[in-house]
Amino acid sequence: MIEALIERLQTINPMSDALIERIRSVAKTNKYAAGDFILKEGQPSHKACIVIKGLARSYYIIEGKDITSRLMDEGFVITSWMSYFTQKPSNEFIVAVEDTILVCLDYDHIQKLYTEFPEFNIIGRKLTEYGFYLSEQRTQMLRKHTAEEKYKFFLDNHPNLLQRVPLKQIATYLGMNEETISRVRSRFHKKH
Repeated sequence: MIEALIERLQTINPMSDALIERIRSVAKTNKYAAGDFILKEGQPSHKACIVIKGLARSYYIIEGKDITSRLMDEGFVITSWMSYFTQKPSNEFIVAVEDTILVCLDYDHIQKLYTEFPEFNIIGRKLTEYGFYLSEQRTQMLRKHTAEEKYKFFLDNHPNLLQRVPLKQIATYLGMNEETISRVRSRFHKKH
């Protein structure tokens, strides 16, 4: 499984043999059954992981309502970004939606890799930029689009998740309730 992480990182930026060996020595594989918590609200996020197999969901609770903030399938980086950056307790939950395999690096190891291997900084920067891009893309989708446009956005950007994620969770990810997304989905599929 660690080799899958190495391959993923190599696609971002070439790595020296020394960096590859260091990553092999510090990376850990974690397996979660569907429904297991990867991180709970109030716990600090001390690691960043890549999804090798499976699917995870990040969510938070507002006024008793469960709001999906991210859906992370194969190839995605999983962490609670604010908690990871500040090393303070998380304000979100991350749960495995399916049986999930992650390869993780601890925060302290990542910081040492940045210091010791300049090429790892490029990988970190590119992953951070991509994460920021996805966050901005979702923010604009939530603020600028109609319900039907949001649903189309989801279909265009996450077609493989439609069968893997409960509709209620997709609805909250898109800033809708379950009744609205059901109507939108019905209208959308009649048109297309």
